[in-house]
Amino acid sequence: MRGTPVIAITAGDPCGIGPEVILKALAHRRALPRAHLVIIGDLGVFQQAATQLRQHLPSWSVVSPGQSWPLRAARPVFIHVAHPYRFMPGRPSAHAGEAALDYLAHAVTLARHGRLQALVTAPVTKWAVQRHHRGFVGHTEYLAGALKVRRVAMMFASDHLRVVLLTRHVPLSSAGRLVNTALVRDTLRLTVETLRRRFGIRRPRIGICGLNPHAGEQGLFGTEERRILPVIQGLNRARRIFDGPMAADSCFANAAHSTPLRAASRAQSRDAARYDAIVCWYHDQGLIPFKMVARDRGCQLTLGLPIVRTSPDHGSALDIAGRGLAHPGSMRYALQLAIKLTRC
Repeated sequence: MRGTPVIAITAGDPCGIGPEVILKALAHRRALPRAHLVIIGDLGVFQQAATQLRQHLPSWSVVSPGQSWPLRAARPVFIHVAHPYRFMPGRPSAHAGEAALDYLAHAVTLARHGRLQALVTAPVTKWAVQRHHRGFVGHTEYLAGALKVRRVAMMFASDHLRVVLLTRHVPLSSAGRLVNTALVRDTLRLTVETLRRRFGIRRPRIGICGLNPHAGEQGLFGTEERRILPVIQGLNRARRIFDGPMAADSCFANAAHSTPLRAASRAQSRDAARYDAIVCWYHDQGLIPFKMVARDRGCQLTLGLPIVRTSPDHGSALDIAGRGLAHPGSMRYALQLAIKLTRC
């Protein structure tokens, strides 16, 4: 089994669709690249989800936190983190937030001890976690603090498009103010490093969106783009990697290709219309086009962590939890990408 990566999967909100999409993704485990899978959650919640889906639980080794477990690629491990609460699908609570954070904390412990190479996180309900842990903003910020990383960034990746965000879950009215030269410099460097190290792209090409219509139109529609231009010019002195800031609509229109990124990069790696990633100012600027292109065939990737961390590109979907309607495509892609990137 030497060289086979260990991938932990946290269950997320026990009242959300996390357990359901995990079970659905694992139902086609043979289609995944070879890996040791370690699921962290509440066994009763998964049994409830399996019953609703009219399927049996996978044949996995059930252990308690802190208990040693065998590594067998054909037999996943389930770390049962028990809670004395009853979790109902679609009915989140502070107790559910506490459980979701406990699953994540156990994964962090494994990461700190070097026992896993990647982490796949099912979605949590942020306000439920905040009821238990007031400082919680999201997985990205929690993992950065727990693993003692100063700078991280959020990428959304698919076979056809990669998007990186300068700001994450902040009010739109604050996005322009929060983007400063240090943030831009760190995010661009993390993006280049990840494309080279994780995706094997030696000479990446990155497009940078403007905040305003027409990227400000020379100051006519806003001046925020002028603030970051010196950073881009400075980073381009050694080798031109970054284009922008440019109008976001043009940037995404040029990036829309039906050919997968990996295949296209060999044939047209210096084509200005082809970017290995696009950097955006705020959440919806990047996520709307990404989900139109890659819905159920893409996922989130955190840049800057010492381990690979991926996550589905959707939330806990409380409105459909427990109804068997959740699509497992993004969870399946998150698993596939996590395994693939540990091998790079």
